Amino acid sequence: MAGASDEHSTAKLLALLGGITSVLSILAWLGVSNAAELKDLLTDAPPSSASASASPTPNAPPSTVHAPGGSGTGGGSTHTSGAEPSTPAPDPTEKAFKAISAGDCLAVYDTGHGGSATIDWSVDAPPDPVSCAAEQAQVKVTATDTACPTGQDKSYWSHRSTTTGNTTKLCLTRIYHYGHCLLGRQAGDAITFGFMTAVDCRRKMVPAPYNQIMHITGVYRAPAGANANNCLRAAGDQTRYWAVLVDDGAVLLCTTIYQGG
Repeated sequence: MAGASDEHSTAKLLALLGGITSVLSILAWLGVSNAAELKDLLTDAPPSSASASASPTPNAPPSTVHAPGGSGTGGGSTHTSGAEPSTPAPDPTEKAFKAISAGDCLAVYDTGHGGSATIDWSVDAPPDPVSCAAEQAQVKVTATDTACPTGQDKSYWSHRSTTTGNTTKLCLTRIYHYGHCLLGRQAGDAITFGFMTAVDCRRKMVPAPYNQIMHITGVYRAPAGANANNCLRAAGDQTRYWAVLVDDGAVLLCTTIYQGG
């Protein structure tokens, strides 16, 4: 009986060893070399090195908020809210003034409606120049954008642009033509001329303070000591003349009160 029992024990031992051998073969096939790895495998725990299984996360660009007028980070561009400033419209009157040069002659005159102290020009902006020899030429431009000479037959015309803020100035000398008329103010035998004025000789009404229309009967190179006697057009001429020197005394301007005709 003892022999049979020993054989049975030996068989059980052999069977156990065979089982252990099988288990070790399986573990070797799974790549497990110790008890800790077997525990990790059985509990489905992550590996001790995170780099072995962590998946990379894409780098999201930073979200940048740009304040109006401020600068952002990372080289981003900025944006300023609000409408773009508008370009002011051109000033056509300023353009017309700047188109005029010294030496030009213009069909422009004082209407007389500004009185004796203020000139009321016949147009709002300089027209195209005309020939200085033409009868419609009333003033000659002697200079621009400078201090203008003064005198009874000299004046200036200026314009300040509300668009650019610049002032353009024309210095003017009056041109007189035989047969034309200008305004005068008579007080007794004396007549004060509106030297920069021009008027239709046949006009019935004149602006205050003027009360006469003066007819130009002669425009002469002034002789020495020139006076109204130099205006007589023939021997025995009984016409009443009013004479005045213009163009710095170089020209004798002869006039009469217009009588019609």
